[in-house]
Parts: sequence; C-alpha cells; structure tokens
Amino acid sequence: AVAVIQDGEVIYSQGFGSRNVATGDPFTPQTQFRIGSTTKSMTSLLVAQLVDEGKLSWDTPVTEIYPDFQTSDPELTAQLTLRDLMGMGTGLESDDLVSLDWGLWTEADLFKAIAAQTAVGEFRQHYAYNNEVYASAGYLAALAAGESLTLESYKTLIQSRLFDPLGMSSTIITDDRSQLSDNYSESYGFTLIDSITNADLVLPAPINVVAPAGAVWSSLEDMSRYVITQMNGGVSPDGTRLVSEVNLAITWEAQTVMPNEEPEIENLGYGMGWVSGTYNGLPFRYHDGGWDGYRTMMTIFPDTQTGLIIFCNHLFGDLFNNALMYAFGEMLDGGDPTPILDEFHTVFDENYVSIDAQLGFLPPPEVDPAVVAPLLGDYEQGWTLEQRADNRLWLIRPNWEMVLRPLPGVDIYLVSSGAAIGATAQFAVEGDEVTLTLDLAGEAWTFAKVG
Repeated sequence: AVAVIQDGEVIYSQGFGSRNVATGDPFTPQTQFRIGSTTKSMTSLLVAQLVDEGKLSWDTPVTEIYPDFQTSDPELTAQLTLRDLMGMGTGLESDDLVSLDWGLWTEADLFKAIAAQTAVGEFRQHYAYNNEVYASAGYLAALAAGESLTLESYKTLIQSRLFDPLGMSSTIITDDRSQLSDNYSESYGFTLIDSITNADLVLPAPINVVAPAGAVWSSLEDMSRYVITQMNGGVSPDGTRLVSEVNLAITWEAQTVMPNEEPEIENLGYGMGWVSGTYNGLPFRYHDGGWDGYRTMMTIFPDTQTGLIIFCNHLFGDLFNNALMYAFGEMLDGGDPTPILDEFHTVFDENYVSIDAQLGFLPPPEVDPAVVAPLLGDYEQGWTLEQRADNRLWLIRPNWEMVLRPLPGVDIYLVSSGAAIGATAQFAVEGDEVTLTLDLAGEAWTFAKVG
C-alpha cells in the first residue's frame, strides 16, 4: 500500500495485492498493519509534548526521572539523558537474539536487560541501533507525566495525546489480534525448505514491553494523518497544534552519525525516531519499520513538502520499499528512476534468486529419527529441539518455531524458517553431554542440553 502527501494533502492512497493470501482479501488504505519501528517517532513526539509542558527537558538526566535506571557503566548511567535514549548513540549494544525473549518480559525485565548490555563504542559518537534502550524512553515519559512505569500507562498516554487527537481510529498498540478489526494484514516471508519465492505465512510474535520502539498497528489512512502532522510542524490536518514546532524539529535533528557507503547519500544521521540526510543533494528524513514479515517506510522530503508512506507485507519488502523511496526521490529531483530500480532488481536477483537455485543442492529437510534422537530435548535458556511427524527438526523457543535443515557434515543444520533464518545450528555430543551452538551474523551462542 502506498500514500503520497503533497503540501499537507493526501494526493494518492492505494492498496495493492492481498492482505491475506489464503482468502484473497484486498489490501486497502484502511487495512491495519504493524508499522514496526516507525513507532519510534511517535514516542519522541510524545516526549516533545512533555518538554513543551515543562515536565522534563531533552537533557534531563535519566536518573532524575527514574533513579533505579542502570547500565553496565555507572559513569555512562550518570550522563544519560532522555535525548540519548532515543538517539542511538549510547554505545550500548543489544544482543541479536534478545528479541526472542521480548514476549516473556515484564517492564522490570526490560530494564534488567539494558543494565546487562555492554558499551561497545564511544558515548554520543558510536551508532548502535538499540530497541530496548529506545523503548525505555517511553516508560520514562510515562513517569514524567505522573503515570506508572507500565506498558498500560504508556499505551494510555500515547492514545490520549496522539492517536485520539489525530483521529487515528485504526491505530492501536497490541499483540492481541482479537483487538484488531477484520481488515488487518497478515505477513509473509520465505523458508529455505522449498522455494524462497513462495509466500509463506509468518506466525505472529509479540513485541510486548518493547512497544514504545515498535508495536503500533495503524493504517495507511491513519499514518497519512500522522505524517501530515509531522510535515506541518506539529499541527494536525484539522488545524489543531499537538506539539510545538521547535521541540518537534529537535526530534528530526541528527545527533549520531550513521555508517554510510552510498555515494548518493550524505550527512546521514539518527535523530530521535528519524534518520536524516541528503539523497543526491535532496534533503530527506525517514524511518523504516520491520517486524515478522511487515515492512514499513515513512519518508518526508521537506524541500518539496512531499511525503511517502509504503506498507509491504513480505520480508522482501525492505528491497521494495527502499527502491521505491529512492526512485521517488529521483523523480522529485527531476531525475530518471530507472537506474536505481535496475540496481535493486540486480540486488534481488543476486541475493535471493541465486539462493533459491542453491536449495536444490542441499540434503532434504527430513532427517533419520535414529540419527537425531540423542539431540532431542530441552536446552539452556528455553530452547527445545523436537522432531515432528514429517521427520523435520524444529528448534523451539516460547513464541518462536524454526525448522532446521541438515547441511553436509555431522550434526550441522541450517535454520530454514522463522526469526533466525540463515543461521546455523551445530550440535556436539561428548559422552552424556550435548551442546547446541547457534551462529547468527557471525556471533555464536552455545547452550547445553538439560533434559
């Protein structure tokens, strides 16, 4: 689904394809969709409102709002401000597997996880994207507003201060799909079992207490109202001011330099829920969002007073959304979008179609029960390995399930579906001891079999 905004008006809004492949129900501008990390700018807008009201400042130390806030470095803890929590420059780095636990966390668990994170770079210099740290800002906003440190308080606050005033009637924070309308989108992805060109339904996974960083469901219609408000400097489509232009603009300002290897893009930096830079000299600010198979892109080109919103309900949506955003920018600047579209087609072919062709050379996903019997059972940190009736291996954690496909070699498998797709799982048996080593993006975790 795509919406285009020009000078405060929606000039194009259209859904394409199906929100549900099985039923064929169409995707419409009213379809509810999980917008992922584009939620972050909503949290920073909420904080900007509280700054307007004098309940805090951007540079209020975090420990003045929540004295129990901790990191692994006491000196860093003392320096952190609310601005830092949303600027991706704390230097704290999140664990790649930690999102598998989000659905089990309480609010206290979120803050314990932050306290355990390691600083991997210089404070206010090193860019490290961190959902948990960002989410904590939503809870501190609730405390500053006189509410409790709970997800319900945050949800109530953003509902009353943002969603209701903007008339965003389809927008909600929830992991419970029974709270959605009948018109919501499923999400799709691929597995490394049959063909990655299939549209495989992605089972929903909870975001839970990390909600201020990414749990909003919205529609193209509602998001258009939100983006217009951002483009209007805090004034809603009906003329109501929600936040001062000064403090809203602070959320747009880059405060942490981001790594960038694209010559067309310059001055790339992270603000508070917004990335800003120039594309071939054309200023733009944007944020993407991704959870399960939901992919969102929200972009504003301030010089032309143009906005672009894209929803794509497939894991491949990252490529599509980026291609469309940059092609759109080319056209706004009077350029030819064809080269950028050709480039993304090439990337798709090289990185995905080639993978599909290689799947036929792998051993079949079914495994001999006698071979894997010693590996089956429970492992540390909530992992379980089981073999199902189809003779496929499943690696399971609460709220997550992943198929393991054997690779050439002994007891080594490819994670072929689910959250860790593309990772490898290596089992080692020494006497009565069995371990599982999961290697994801070059980082390895080892878990002992416990039952």
